[in-house]
Amino acid sequence: MDATLPPFGPTLSIPRPRDRRTVPRPRLVQRLACAEPSAVLLLRAPAGYGKTSLLAQWTAAEPRLCVWVTVAGDPSAVIATIARALHVIEPVPSELRTTLTLERTVDRPLLDALSALLTARRRPFVLVLDDVHALRGEGATPLLELLGVCLDGSSQLVLAGRTDPPLPLARLRTEERLVELTPAQLALDDDEARQLLGQSDIELTPRDIEQVIACAEGWPAALVLAARAVDERRRQAQIAETIVTGADRLIADYVREQLLAELDPATRDLLLRGAPLGRLSGELCDGVLGRTGSGLTLRGLAHGNMPIAALDRDERRYRLHPLVATALLAELRCADPAWELEAHRRASAWCERHGDTARAIDHAVEAGDAHRAGALAWNALPAHALGRSPEQLDGWLAALGEERVVSLPTLALAAALRRLAAGHAADAARLAAGAERTRGGVPERSGCPLSGGIALVYAALSRAGVAQMRAGAESALASGVEQRAWRSLACLLAGVGNALAGRSEWAQDLLTDAAWQASSVPLVEALCLAQSALLALDRGEPERAVVLAERALACGEQCGVPQPPLFALVPAVAAFAHAQCGALDEGREALAHARRLLPPEADLPPWHEAQLRFALARTLLLLTDAAAARGQLARMSRALRQLPDAVVLHVWIEDAWARADAFAASAVRGPARLTLAELRVLRLLPSHFSLREIAGRLEVSANTVKTQAQAVYRKLDVSSRSEAVARAREVGLVDGSP
Repeated sequence: MDATLPPFGPTLSIPRPRDRRTVPRPRLVQRLACAEPSAVLLLRAPAGYGKTSLLAQWTAAEPRLCVWVTVAGDPSAVIATIARALHVIEPVPSELRTTLTLERTVDRPLLDALSALLTARRRPFVLVLDDVHALRGEGATPLLELLGVCLDGSSQLVLAGRTDPPLPLARLRTEERLVELTPAQLALDDDEARQLLGQSDIELTPRDIEQVIACAEGWPAALVLAARAVDERRRQAQIAETIVTGADRLIADYVREQLLAELDPATRDLLLRGAPLGRLSGELCDGVLGRTGSGLTLRGLAHGNMPIAALDRDERRYRLHPLVATALLAELRCADPAWELEAHRRASAWCERHGDTARAIDHAVEAGDAHRAGALAWNALPAHALGRSPEQLDGWLAALGEERVVSLPTLALAAALRRLAAGHAADAARLAAGAERTRGGVPERSGCPLSGGIALVYAALSRAGVAQMRAGAESALASGVEQRAWRSLACLLAGVGNALAGRSEWAQDLLTDAAWQASSVPLVEALCLAQSALLALDRGEPERAVVLAERALACGEQCGVPQPPLFALVPAVAAFAHAQCGALDEGREALAHARRLLPPEADLPPWHEAQLRFALARTLLLLTDAAAARGQLARMSRALRQLPDAVVLHVWIEDAWARADAFAASAVRGPARLTLAELRVLRLLPSHFSLREIAGRLEVSANTVKTQAQAVYRKLDVSSRSEAVARAREVGLVDGSP
């Protein structure tokens, strides 16, 4: 105990600085300064959160006299120190002085003497008990309760420690007589963290500073140690390795000395053996570790000297500070290396039994059990690949590694769906083919047989035309696809196939069914609504199409994840619908949205590519950008080469080309105006086709095409085919694509 009381302005005893570095905390100082005098001030946080430094800043500006006692003994020694300090302010009567300064068992006469001393004080003061967690013994609770009662007027009690003190805190909160600062409030913000790092003699790069601040999460001690760890690694020529974890010896030593050393063996065992589990709960720890009472232990740790925070108001789930978690994991790997995988296996089984499929997969992946991960993920696969958690699926696949993913058909199909949504159709086809090759011996699963999943991926790719698309989707439905996420995807693809084949009524029924079942797969629901909007546009109902397209856009916004390239069809259809209704500003906005989602290297299924380019082309024509529209139609033409039986799309593109040609013809005024027939020839001049081959494609004679080509040259004032193409590009009549 610090019993020395050197004068320092109005402060009778101040803490000796533990670190010369300190960061001004005016916001927190103001909060303490504004507290009512009757309130107890409590600063409770694990070691290294700057409690003492903050109180030193506050007491330096406090107008009342301050008595600072750093606790390091039993309650009677604390009472004696308080009495000596108060004697400096006002003389303590001799009869009380003897009673209070003799260290003995804390009994009623001693507490009565302290009460008489405190209530007799005429000058207001602040009593700071620092390291109050060190106050132990039978008299600790009566002493603190007495101080809380007696110092409720102009004088004030301040407690700082690593654990909750033995006070009726709930009652004090109810009476509004408690001002609390916990780790959440004491944590440094980014600017304060930079100030603390700036006081160090360690030179860090801007990237190092960002990483150190991120890993420390506002814990001052961790911030300093992480910075030192980065500096040491650089000095030891480990320049590339600047990301610090709790396994670093500087942080691991601090965790052992300042946090783990104070724990009883059972609590220490809970933390070490529970370290692989990530988010902790009493039920999970009891189930995996084969013990009871873990929930109470975790709650005690969250109110004690351990950086562990409750994730919910009822304190059932907890999260360790990442540096502490990795330090514990490193300690476990030294003490019991086999336990980590066993803990993940047990946790995966426990989470599956309790309906937490995502965490069950997490633990299966951490255990390296690819078979189990694939089996667990299968039923919810569309929801992960096309729904609200694609990044989670990406993390699982990356953790398992390419070799294991392609060796298991369930995981290969998971990767195929994810690549499809991300605009990598060729990769999706490769992975689906791999799943088909390796599916032998894998049992079919309820809800969606493996054969049905493979059929659905092939249907989505539609590389062999619309008939194959419909057949694949219908095959999946016939194979027993019952799980709602899978069935919604099957109905979507069957609906698209029927729509492209001209069976619009059947298509609408399937799309309605798909949208109803796609609540967990927002991308599928959005695409269903976009397809229904296209059908409405084809029926000449643009207002209905706008309503459907806006609902589809809302699905994407509610998804909560970045929209993949496959979603680009939705804003493209919305743009077409708005422009068709004359809402050109809304059309332009949706058009820009669609373009943002389309990277130049996007590789989309041909049906999707064709519909997307058609919607963009029609929008651009309505916005009078004919040159850009012709470019989109050229890309649509290339997609349609793989869909010879998509009768509706072929009708759409012919109509769109006619509109584009009519627009181009009207744009060329005077005697040089091109006819529609000449524009059809001009459109094919940039290709590699000869004039005779162009005649075959247009189903006219070679002489007719030759005559029309010469008319084009004359009207464009050129003398060759190449000059005609160049001139046509200049005026926006062609985009140069075959």
